[in-house]
Amino acid sequence: MVIDLQKAILILIRITSFIVVSPAFSLKGLPNTVKVALSAALSVFTYSTITQFMPADNMFVFFTYSVKEVLIGLAMGYVTNLVFTACEMAGQLIDFQAGFTMATVYDPITGNNVSNYGKAYYWIAIAALFLLDMHHFMINGIVQSFNMIPLGTYIFDGLEIRAIIKIFGAVFETALNFAAPMIIVLLVSDAVLGIISRTVPQINVFMLGMPLKSLLSFVVFLVSISFVLGRSGEIINQIPSYFNGFMNMIGR
Repeated sequence: MVIDLQKAILILIRITSFIVVSPAFSLKGLPNTVKVALSAALSVFTYSTITQFMPADNMFVFFTYSVKEVLIGLAMGYVTNLVFTACEMAGQLIDFQAGFTMATVYDPITGNNVSNYGKAYYWIAIAALFLLDMHHFMINGIVQSFNMIPLGTYIFDGLEIRAIIKIFGAVFETALNFAAPMIIVLLVSDAVLGIISRTVPQINVFMLGMPLKSLLSFVVFLVSISFVLGRSGEIINQIPSYFNGFMNMIGR
């Protein structure tokens, strides 16, 4: 069996770029050795499924193909990551309303400063991802992407700015709908505190409001944890539609 080195390298580039960005496999807590081994294993399995490939005539064309594969892999990983961004954004909206915006902590897994509910919602979404076997769909999706976006091409016919804007708008809408119940509860608590401040001026509402809203948000979160997990599962189930929509948008 003669191995086409160009084809093997291009497959490895796309899959590695996807692994680096995708939420389930790009965690810093996951050793780099595991990421490299996973990328290499998927590349070996994918190599035999690709039958049509026209090798590049010179290094410049091969470099162009390589850049295109990097962009495709990063884009697919980013599109799947948008679903988790919606969950984390919902938690950040709740943090803003509950007064936890300034209480950000350093997350060694992601290497960023994150908010409390934002990170809680993110990890619940990660749990829903594995419970629903969506990580298997992501692996299968990156393998099947070589059929829709074949190697050896670098022209994107269906790429539209309107479609990209629509995706980002859908992410924000999903985050707002996810956080709406908790935000409404906190807004009602603000209204109640305002009424108390007007009826009993002796009570220092500013000193009472912050710990009360924090306690209320925590209690409501514990009571509605089943709703949060179920809603996270519904959002995670949107990964196939985001993934396939992106493939159809830039595929042939």
